[in-house]
Amino acid sequence: MVQDQKAPVLVFTGDSITDCDRLWDERRDRLGDGYVRMIQEQLPDAVVVNRGHNGYTAFQMRLRWREDCISRNPDVVTILVGVNDLSLHLYGGGYGPEGYRECLEQMVAEAESRTHARVILMEPFIFPWPAEYANWIKPLEGFRLETRALAEERGLSFVPLWDIFQEKRRICKDEKLTVDGIHLTSAGHAIVAEAWMKVYIDVENGKGRRYELQNYKSGRTDMEN
Repeated sequence: MVQDQKAPVLVFTGDSITDCDRLWDERRDRLGDGYVRMIQEQLPDAVVVNRGHNGYTAFQMRLRWREDCISRNPDVVTILVGVNDLSLHLYGGGYGPEGYRECLEQMVAEAESRTHARVILMEPFIFPWPAEYANWIKPLEGFRLETRALAEERGLSFVPLWDIFQEKRRICKDEKLTVDGIHLTSAGHAIVAEAWMKVYIDVENGKGRRYELQNYKSGRTDMEN
């Protein structure tokens, strides 16, 4: 007799892009209205946990890491963070890409050492719409490339959201994807959910650890329409 397999526990961590109003969600699961809920709808047998926090940086995530992540004994941990780290850095506070990388690496190391979880890193992104965010694109590159490097060095699953949104911007306007240059529309969240699912399913099937996309490793900053 084959025993029932344990439902996989999928923990999503990050800032407001992941949070997506989860604390105001009156549904029991409190998954919010973004990509996390879209993933749960595609994986109804999984235990999906949203532990995104509005305004959080990687440093703040690290302070809550045991409560938000380790205590859940996850099978898969997803991290999407970086825009708030960049914002603080640009306004003279916080840390630069190296400090961001240090916080990420500490969270990854603890997840791997204290649980059996596989970690999926998702790349931070921004849109040059409104125009004020155009000046954030170049400094974001350091944070993005540190995320990519960490994934490469530790053999982690990686979702290159920067390149994915670059490709989408070739065929649709920014306002189709983002409401304010940082937060996503429903269409934008659907793109994140689709990209995450591709990595998750491919890895589960032993096909690889990364979303396959041309120029994935380039990290180029071409944001022209």
